[in-house]
Amino acid sequence: MNRIHVLHIRDSGGIFGGDRAILTLARNLDRNLFDLTLLCMRGPDGRGRELMGLASRLGIRTEGLDVRGRLDFKAMARLRDFVREHGVAIVHTHDFKSDFYGIWATAGLDVRRVATAHGSTRDSWRKRAYLFFDEYLAYRFFDRVIAVSEDLLDGLGPATGRGRLALVPNGLDPDLLGLCAGEDEQDLPVPRGQETRTFAVIGRLYADKGHEVFLRAFALAAPELPEAAGLIAGDGPEREAVLRRIRSSGLEDRVHYCGVRRDMKRLYGTAHCVVIPSYTEGLPYVLLEAMGLGISVIATSVGDIPKLVRDGVTGWLVEPGDAEAMAGRMKDFVRRPEQARAMAAEAKRLVLMRYPAAGMARSTEGLYLSLARGGACPCGKAHAREVKR
Repeated sequence: MNRIHVLHIRDSGGIFGGDRAILTLARNLDRNLFDLTLLCMRGPDGRGRELMGLASRLGIRTEGLDVRGRLDFKAMARLRDFVREHGVAIVHTHDFKSDFYGIWATAGLDVRRVATAHGSTRDSWRKRAYLFFDEYLAYRFFDRVIAVSEDLLDGLGPATGRGRLALVPNGLDPDLLGLCAGEDEQDLPVPRGQETRTFAVIGRLYADKGHEVFLRAFALAAPELPEAAGLIAGDGPEREAVLRRIRSSGLEDRVHYCGVRRDMKRLYGTAHCVVIPSYTEGLPYVLLEAMGLGISVIATSVGDIPKLVRDGVTGWLVEPGDAEAMAGRMKDFVRRPEQARAMAAEAKRLVLMRYPAAGMARSTEGLYLSLARGGACPCGKAHAREVKR
């Protein structure tokens, strides 16, 4: 049986949730059925090189596509040539730019198209415009559009059309965290006393990620929790606003900013409790990772988070923007260590059972097979739930 050649295309800005989802899928896809290549779009600013380097170290076949500016017609032509010359059967794209390039490169060719909606912030008019373009126009040129959460799927339905949507939740590959280690990174700037309890917020710094809510909550809880420390990891347009908030709240000695970290295993190893204060989310990868490692979680009740975090059972839920409630849960975490440990253990059991990397891979494989064979997967199993409501 000839293997099906699948080409994944990514315009990557670093090793974030969507990038780890791609690596997880690539590591777990059945190589007896599929021949996979990851094509990274490389810009003059170095974008894409980090993902390409890590994927190569993980044994994933990679190709680089140098792209100059938003519309590089020579790069589009090179991509089209690659698709034709290498017998690509399925092109799978993962972001605004790769969606557009993927459509152009396969126009008129006997190639199936798949796009994954990983979820994106809407913090600027430009991103809102890109999302509008994807949801109302670009996705209509794809055979299937994968949503990684039910919340994303419901949001895509009216614009994209239910018939081409499929729900394939992210899966957790615990080994990947250790493989994403950075080189020569300095120690994390948090106290390491035996009594220290570190609350960590991990992810890109955008307004809708709620960092200011976390800082307000920490300031409220800090006077009663002398053992508490805060850690903010990531970068983004809200970086200066976050640093100003830390200074204006008088938390310089309590909350530590460490920028982007590559050594995720060490980062999670420093955190006693991961806080997700977002106003909007789909199914955040940091949630899967924290719960899968047995780390306690405090999160807002947005997106698909409540499907994993059952308040008082697998973690604590608060309403978005409610700093007082978040401060109360931070106090609960410190003052009720046995309950926190029991909840973290139940969360780990839940995530490892319901969101394994193998499940994500098998669902995607079924979707690929269905497209390659022009119909339903012959095994009859519902590998990916196609939505026709």
